[in-house]
Amino acid sequence: MSELRRDPLLRRWVIIAPERRADLIDRRLKPAPITGDSPCPFCPGNEHLNPSEILVIRGERTNQNAPGWLVRITPDQRPLLRIEGTLERRGVGQFDLMSATGAHELVIDTPNHDAHWADFDVPHMERLLRSYLTRYNDLRNDRRFRHAVIMKNHGAPWSRYPHQHSHIVAMPFIPRRIDDEFIGAKEYFDLKERCVFCDALREEETRQERVIAANADFVAIAPFASGFPFETWILPRRHMADFGAIGERGLPALAGIFQETMSKLRTTLNDPHFSLVLHSGPLNGERSAEFHWHWELIPHLSGELGLEWATGVYFNPIAPEDAAACLREGVPLT
Repeated sequence: MSELRRDPLLRRWVIIAPERRADLIDRRLKPAPITGDSPCPFCPGNEHLNPSEILVIRGERTNQNAPGWLVRITPDQRPLLRIEGTLERRGVGQFDLMSATGAHELVIDTPNHDAHWADFDVPHMERLLRSYLTRYNDLRNDRRFRHAVIMKNHGAPWSRYPHQHSHIVAMPFIPRRIDDEFIGAKEYFDLKERCVFCDALREEETRQERVIAANADFVAIAPFASGFPFETWILPRRHMADFGAIGERGLPALAGIFQETMSKLRTTLNDPHFSLVLHSGPLNGERSAEFHWHWELIPHLSGELGLEWATGVYFNPIAPEDAAACLREGVPLT
């Protein structure tokens, strides 16, 4: 049974999941993608291969758990965190332990097995974002959960399923990586009484050298201190700590800048593997003054080095100004 353990030195929670031991073998051997003899569990007609749907957007009036859907969300078949049961905390000597309570939901981004995010038109990207928003705001109603992330890995070498999908995970704690952002944002706000993200956006739009794309409501930038080559952030122009507050009116513009950014990324980097994650404020509405929600997109162009793993100091061979120019202008990387 999974459980949550807290590292007292690094101040982070770790999911210990013995039932996923086979994943270690899978990742080491790099399993082959599914073949024509193995049905894709995410394709229409194979709905029975996943748990019953939680939320669905349909293009046709069809029955529940049947084809005709455009975006489909179910519980993950092998959840890292489980929604059943009460949240239990206890100490083991000096250590803190907690039941692996949470939510882990699978989002099937499209019924089209071969479609890429860059292929999505703006209406479909809007549908997908609306699905995220609906589930995000529903999960906040569960008082056991303190934080939720929306994340996607494209081209992960251990995945057997190339069909585009993503995940929503709600947790009973604030992840250390996000808490570090909260702490930094609060220190800046306490010093200057301004949001650090809003100040950074004003600076980037004045200089323009790290802006990749922009519309009336959102900006995509290469961060000044990018830790990874072609790292990209998408932020709202208007100050908002909580992604759940975007509302229906903000979705078309967000869908538009996502579609533009994904197209540029595929053209420039020849369809790279990437990870995408939403960083938002806590589900209880705290950090509303100092934090600013945003999406972080990291192309996987090289393996993590020993220095990065050992110290958290990252090595990036591409200046963010050069990365932004390549993406902005659609120049393939050579």
